[in-house]
Amino acid sequence: MKVRSVALLAALGMTFTSLSVYSWTTREPGDEPIGDARDGVVTELGGDDEKPVNSAVGATFTAGSTLMVEGRLGHARLARDGRGETFVMLEVRGTDQGTASARAPVNLSVVVDRSGSMRGARLDNAIRGTLAAIARLRDGDRVSVVAFDTRPTVVVPPTTIDSRSRGLVEDGVRGIRLGGDTCISCGIEEGLGLLDGSGSDAVSRMILLSDGDANNGVRDVPGFRRIAQRARDRGVSVTTIGVDVEYNEKILSAIAQESNGRHYFVANESGLARVFEDEANATTSSVAAGAEATVELAPGVELDRVFDRTFRRSGNKIIVPLGVFAAGETKTVLLKVRVPAAQEGTLAVADVDLQYRDLVVDRASSCNGKLATFITSNARDASSLDPLVEGRVERSETASILKEANDLAAGGRFAEAQQKVRAQTQSLASAATRAKTAAPADRKGDVDRDFSRQLAVLEEADQGFASPPAAAAPANPFGGSSAPQASPAAPTRASREAVKANEKNALDMGF
Repeated sequence: MKVRSVALLAALGMTFTSLSVYSWTTREPGDEPIGDARDGVVTELGGDDEKPVNSAVGATFTAGSTLMVEGRLGHARLARDGRGETFVMLEVRGTDQGTASARAPVNLSVVVDRSGSMRGARLDNAIRGTLAAIARLRDGDRVSVVAFDTRPTVVVPPTTIDSRSRGLVEDGVRGIRLGGDTCISCGIEEGLGLLDGSGSDAVSRMILLSDGDANNGVRDVPGFRRIAQRARDRGVSVTTIGVDVEYNEKILSAIAQESNGRHYFVANESGLARVFEDEANATTSSVAAGAEATVELAPGVELDRVFDRTFRRSGNKIIVPLGVFAAGETKTVLLKVRVPAAQEGTLAVADVDLQYRDLVVDRASSCNGKLATFITSNARDASSLDPLVEGRVERSETASILKEANDLAAGGRFAEAQQKVRAQTQSLASAATRAKTAAPADRKGDVDRDFSRQLAVLEEADQGFASPPAAAAPANPFGGSSAPQASPAAPTRASREAVKANEKNALDMGF
């Protein structure tokens, strides 16, 4: 059955029940907030004057300029003496109006796999992609290039781009040659070392490309998460690019997630140049860096979960690093909380503070807002889940389902993986109908795009898992009807591509 057919049946009313949550880290609190919010007026600091942004304290707020943050509660009204469960969602977006008046310099490190599996057109295209990224850099930007196999080799040491050095850098990249096995951690560590010393005003990014599994150095996902966390703490986001179907998608997506980078799956190496260009363009169009959202829960409000993002906690403050924002880029933060619902009336839920380095006006900046719900004695007056929040909650569930389906596929259980995807499609289609009906007029398009994107991703996964035939069951030497069960199906090219695409899409769902 096609996913679209399943989606139509789902409108009969099936709903989701489970949620997903990823890992977190705990650290000491950082600097005190720069912005201010008092007497119900949200203000932004950073210039000569404080600018009122939103005078209402309720279930939503909007604040900011170069970075705009919209805060939303899952429920504007909750029933008294109920469970008091709701969500806090932040949607942070980089401005796409104009360009930086004093663009921050870029410090780019490109780390390229040169192991034996990269032979032929694959390495050629990786070199062309690296050259395409360097071509997007402007005079005054800095670049370094590392090639790795069993050990890293510095192909281009940290070099400031100008009319003289650009050609030398390109010649160095063209000289990359094949090597032996794959030590991904070696390449990352070398690249991070080359990024140090660029100055606090630079936007630092690493682009990491690999087509194989880690068979030297660090080899486990937790180990790579720790490396990526160190990169993030140094202000470096790592974008990972997996080529073809032999690389370890869990490792590359973990590196990207922990460092606030992106992860790409490139099935055909001919598409590498475009990915490198896109990443270089995003880096050179950065409007904010070092972004960090702090959600301070009101007294009595308890944290249940933080979805999809690394965070640290200090008392009732939850601090989520968001890193660098390109023009027009959006990132989200989602928390599930429990509020004390014993007394009717307005109840404060959270104060939100977003701090970042504004690259458009070249200064530190901050914006703030407050969120509150209303506890009602009439259960019929309680709100249903906010449609935009519901879409974001479903994104986390869709990401979880894609990962679970991948685990099933890894064991050759493609039919079960497909069933899991289709069950989420049914639930999602029902939620989409409900959310689009309830969405405010000016946000219906956003809600529709969110759910449509998720349904498209699930259809892609469904089709990828449809190809492998069931392996034949071995003959029963004793006869009768109790023959052994069929062996797990062998993966096909289509199913392996589906696994890679699912991992990439799951990470995107958490943004």
